[in-house]
Amino acid sequence: MVLASSRSLFLLGFVLSTVMLGTAYYLEWQVGLIPCSLSQVQRLCVACFGISSLVAFVHGVSRRGTRLYLAGHTLLLCMGLAAALRHLWVQANGEQPKVVCQPGLDYLFASLPWHDVLKTLLLGTPECARVNWTLLDLSVPELSLLALAGLTLVTVLGWLQALR
Repeated sequence: MVLASSRSLFLLGFVLSTVMLGTAYYLEWQVGLIPCSLSQVQRLCVACFGISSLVAFVHGVSRRGTRLYLAGHTLLLCMGLAAALRHLWVQANGEQPKVVCQPGLDYLFASLPWHDVLKTLLLGTPECARVNWTLLDLSVPELSLLALAGLTLVTVLGWLQALR
């Protein structure tokens, strides 16, 4: 089986991440779902993945550069998958995080050091424990986990191509 070139896989990663973000913003703006902090972390990881994929596609890097981009993509996907798994864990355990009310991100970044902002975002909020919407009996973090797994598959194909 001949694998697609790494450049086309970067384009595929960009398109898939764009679809994921478009779906997330559709759910926010049209359906009315407000993203919790863990959802925002997942969005940030997908957005960074998409931008990096687009840059890698346009850049047309060498084999070594491809490996560097893929290493960054792997790191971003691990962070996104960890946030999705944490989100699912919070929902499954019905845990009410210690943060009762979380102010907006702009206030957090203006008033707290970056490590406290990160801790606050990753702990989750009571909104993260609620399941407000499902599709085929899958909640948003479950769908996000599946989509991130798809991006991971694209990255694994990229690694297989780069290591040949």
